[in-house]
Amino acid sequence: MKQLIVLIDFSPYTPNLLRLAFEWKKTYGFSLTFVYKVAGLAPTLSNAPGKEEIIDFEKKEAKTKFSEQATKLGVSEDEASFLAISDPLIRFLQEKTGPEDLLLLGLKGTGFLKKLLVGSTATDIINRLDRLIIALPKSIEQTIPKRLVLACHVKYPFNEQALSLLLQTIGSTLTEIELLTILSDPSERQATEEYLNDLQKKLDADYSCSISLYEHVDAFDTIKNRLRGFPDDYIVLQKGSRTLNDQLFRKFFISDLVHEGETPLMVLPCEEP
Repeated sequence: MKQLIVLIDFSPYTPNLLRLAFEWKKTYGFSLTFVYKVAGLAPTLSNAPGKEEIIDFEKKEAKTKFSEQATKLGVSEDEASFLAISDPLIRFLQEKTGPEDLLLLGLKGTGFLKKLLVGSTATDIINRLDRLIIALPKSIEQTIPKRLVLACHVKYPFNEQALSLLLQTIGSTLTEIELLTILSDPSERQATEEYLNDLQKKLDADYSCSISLYEHVDAFDTIKNRLRGFPDDYIVLQKGSRTLNDQLFRKFFISDLVHEGETPLMVLPCEEP
């Protein structure tokens, strides 16, 4: 059974994230695990007497908080696992998750989730962890994806194995897939159209798949305004693509669409060498 790993921080947005995670479990049949990273001790106190007792206390306190929030939601703790960890988060995720697992994060929380996708924690997760990452804005109420918007570029093709795994996992609720490209270099038009058409043919057998190619100066505003009318859309980005590496595209797809536009995000891992 695929595992859905949910990072929580007990911010005011955590109850909503718990509720949404249980919706995914019910819809897609995931094994559900919630992970909380305890604060632990400052590095200068890492060898202080009683450090293990302090960490154990923090873990027990976190477990109590999780139990209280699960009870308020009316869900049984038996439906999910809860882990309070003191190990480095990246190392834990590398060791305890597999290629078929999904990682669910909340946006605009506090603690280590506060600067998700613009801060060091998220950068480490994306750069060092080859897993499918799902990021949900704090105010989202409906999380079951019905439509995917794949941000494509011919120079950064999608990891089709990871995309196939994603579709196998959530495809039962999808009604449409849109292939979206912002063409910044007119000389790439032919190669871009060929790539989009080829990808569309592969997806058309199972989904209604459309192509949207933008090349005018107002492309960003046009896309942002259109997506505001589709609360069930998810933006899908490829790790290593210009949407995550280029400063302008990163600002648009991460800041404008995800943070301001409240559009959920998925990041596909790179292909294995």
